[in-house]
Amino acid sequence: YGPVDFTASARRKNATRETTSTLKTWLYEHRKNPYPTKGEKIMLAIITKMTLTQVSTWFANARRRLKKENKM
Repeated sequence: YGPVDFTASARRKNATRETTSTLKTWLYEHRKNPYPTKGEKIMLAIITKMTLTQVSTWFANARRRLKKENKM
């Protein structure tokens, strides 16, 4: 297979407190319909310096976490 290069650019980074705070604020303000439009996701991606995919995944996971909390 050859050598595997784990450079800093290839490593995964967790979202920062600042980033999650921005996304959590949006989620709280839209808790009745926690599904951002594509435009809102693009805006949030720019603000948080995340990719569109990362923002989409964060919201999918956040909705799953909320659903899990509400079941308990």
